[in-house]
Amino acid sequence: MTHGKLPPEIESLIAEVMRSARLDFVQGREEVLDDLRVHFEDGLAAGESPEDLIARFGDPIAAGRRIAKTRPKAAAKRRGKTGRWWMSTGEWSGEARRAGRRLRRAPGFAAIVILTLGLGVGANTAIFTVLNAVLLQDLPYPLPERLVRVYESYPENPFGSEYLRAPTVSEIRTWDEVFESFGSLYTYREVGADLTDGDVPQRITIGRVSAGYFETMGVQPALGRGFLEEESFGPGEHVNSVLPIVPVAVLSHRLWVERFESDTEIIGRSLHLDGVPFEVVGVMPPRFNNPLGTPSDLWVPQDLRPGGWNGFGNSYLTGLARLRDGVSIEAAQERVRVLADAFTEEYPDARDAYPRLVPLQDDVVGATRRAMLWILAGAAGLVLLTACVNVANLLFARGLGQDRELALRSALGSGRARLVATILLENGILAGLGGLLGLALGWAGVEILVALSPAVLPTAMDVEVGAQVFVFALAVTGVALIAFGLAPALRLSRTAPAEVLRSGDRSATAGRMLKRLRDSLVVVQLAAAVVLVAGAALLTRSFDSLTEVPLGVDPEGVLTFEVHLPSARYADGESRHRFHEEFQARVSALGSVESVGATSWLPVSGRYHSWTLYYDPENPEGGNDEAWYPADVRIIAGDYFGTMGIALLQGADPTEVDLEAEPMVWVNQPLVDEILVGIDPIGIKIYAVGEYRRIMGVVEDVPHTARGETSAKTYVPHAQYADNRNWALIQTAKVRGDLAATRERIRDELRAMDPQLVLYRPKSFDTVLETVRAQDRFATVLMGSFAALALVLALVGTYGVLAGSVTGRKREIGIRMALGADARRVRGMVLGYAARLTLPGVLLGLSAAMVGSRWIESLLFGVDAADPVAFGGAVLTFIAVGLLSAWIPARRATRVDTVQTLTGE
Repeated sequence: MTHGKLPPEIESLIAEVMRSARLDFVQGREEVLDDLRVHFEDGLAAGESPEDLIARFGDPIAAGRRIAKTRPKAAAKRRGKTGRWWMSTGEWSGEARRAGRRLRRAPGFAAIVILTLGLGVGANTAIFTVLNAVLLQDLPYPLPERLVRVYESYPENPFGSEYLRAPTVSEIRTWDEVFESFGSLYTYREVGADLTDGDVPQRITIGRVSAGYFETMGVQPALGRGFLEEESFGPGEHVNSVLPIVPVAVLSHRLWVERFESDTEIIGRSLHLDGVPFEVVGVMPPRFNNPLGTPSDLWVPQDLRPGGWNGFGNSYLTGLARLRDGVSIEAAQERVRVLADAFTEEYPDARDAYPRLVPLQDDVVGATRRAMLWILAGAAGLVLLTACVNVANLLFARGLGQDRELALRSALGSGRARLVATILLENGILAGLGGLLGLALGWAGVEILVALSPAVLPTAMDVEVGAQVFVFALAVTGVALIAFGLAPALRLSRTAPAEVLRSGDRSATAGRMLKRLRDSLVVVQLAAAVVLVAGAALLTRSFDSLTEVPLGVDPEGVLTFEVHLPSARYADGESRHRFHEEFQARVSALGSVESVGATSWLPVSGRYHSWTLYYDPENPEGGNDEAWYPADVRIIAGDYFGTMGIALLQGADPTEVDLEAEPMVWVNQPLVDEILVGIDPIGIKIYAVGEYRRIMGVVEDVPHTARGETSAKTYVPHAQYADNRNWALIQTAKVRGDLAATRERIRDELRAMDPQLVLYRPKSFDTVLETVRAQDRFATVLMGSFAALALVLALVGTYGVLAGSVTGRKREIGIRMALGADARRVRGMVLGYAARLTLPGVLLGLSAAMVGSRWIESLLFGVDAADPVAFGGAVLTFIAVGLLSAWIPARRATRVDTVQTLTGE
């Protein structure tokens, strides 16, 4: 290396040091001289004067003798200011500038370390953000620990019903000794209406809640008021109307801003929902949302007066309560059981039901979602572990290249603590930059996670990178620096100056202990990566099994959408049936549409309308309480079976019969297998959906979940049941060609029939399937991404150690080849070393993966937690990683120039 001219007094000091050192190894003399000159050049560049540098350096003769006779313990005997581990601000500043210059001289090393650490920190920051929002942070309501969800249980069925009955709600709200407030929320199905104020009608979602709901959540409107007692529990009886007792509404902050331009005079104004005027009485504050169900654009009061739907036979309300201050959930549970017993004695129709209390936070998150997020957090931690191990090995390799500089500084009197501080300062710069990159990647990762699967995250949670996440990223970076930067720093600070300065081999400090440490780090890195790859393989196979579940439908080319008919303009069943019939005829006439149908609930969208039916051939008119069976109800219209590809196994299709002849019903095969065992079902009458109906056909089973869960189902024609209520039918159309183009033509037909109606949520049935599989896909994609990242890091780390080993053993390899070793034997030596790293890592990782698979079992479907294909694939993958990482170093080893290596030329 060439250097600039130093001041004469420094040149004289360097010459005196070299004379006193009396180094007889030529290369050693040159390198010591080079390091001495760099030492003073750095000091001058930092702004120090020659006089200060000379004074701080001390006696040159003594320094030369230390270089000549250095022993490890001599490093502790420092002179002057250099004997302290602490430094002044100016000294720290100078060290920082020198560290920066050293890193600029090695841009490739710095970039790899920063990127590796950034990826590890970024993955953990993104997952922690979601974990923090969903599991660690409290719900965004005042005193959320006092919020509980109320279920209805029975002595014979402790888990009972998810929903409450209206009389139960009316009773529970009086239990003031237990609850500070109580409210109910309708979550049985999403409720919406067409907001027709303005030029273009807009479909909005409505939250139907009881008086006391906002008080229970602890949030009051920012403008106006909430709902009054008489608006939910007023005089009179419920008459099956979807309209509230008093047509008033509370707006969400978002709707108020977007639709009404933040009008502060909005209170008292009217808006029209499905053509009915509602008075605006309040506006909620920003970010308020329902903890359960879908987000609401506005809220209206739920009619909870007795009568009609509000009897003991209809469970449809979600109960939420706020415990009184000082009342534990255990004490509350005991007390409500006593109060419920008294209630059922007074009202036998309550059927010995009693409330079951669940902390709202636990209910919102759910056990499966909780397990999934903790599993993914563990996976992200393993990614960080592999990244940090990689960084540690890189720092070791970097330190081996700096052994002469460290030896010189030790020989000149720098203590071990000062050397550690110097090394950590450089590592700290790398860690800081890696942490900043990780924070940026984590922020982007959060955006990707939310976009990837918003259905996985609870609606009440705000997932965003805040102060806690920033502190987490800094903490992770600091731990990574200390855990994986301190070890190399301490090891390298033990550099034996005499060994280094008297030797021409730069790997002299890499003793057996250091080699074993680096090898152990690679084994740990490989083991962590094996765990991730095995977990990703299990989830991938699980997701593949999920996509192969027979769904009993043909989703290809099926367009689904909703058209909601306002009761004010479509007041009776005849008008509603006539609309659907005419609309489906118009859609069927479009050239790109093969068939059209409709249903009250799409397949694989969960259970809905689980009612009961009666069948007893010996007591056909009733009287046998044992002859009532649960069955899900689906209302259908048009050619629904044909459009969805649901096979008709027996009987006639609904499009082939006279629906005015008599009450009819179609059933699925599980109903026949469970209830009509050994009987030809066609023509049999069963009591279903309010009256005796003749079975006209049997259709193929259609699961109600993507995992193939099934139940007995009855299908009732809308033409025969439209008077029951204003059914929100989901339209289905089998389309040839472009779905988007057909969607717009259907929208035109709807506008021609009724310009105030909205074509709502048009999407393909494939999109519906993607939504119900969202959580499984979310876990699979994330685990796969983490596994791929860990795999790459393991490959790079293994390659780095093998390549460093080949470089450090050039002389040995040269001697072996000079003595007759051929290329095959040399390659075998390198590949054998790779095997000694890979096999222990694979075995350790495989053992950990077998244990860890128990935690992931709850997320699997159709795959055993100890699946041999998944684990075998992981093993083969890492055998390939070991071979691939060893191949280039092995080839390089066989190309060692024997003469050049042995002569040092």
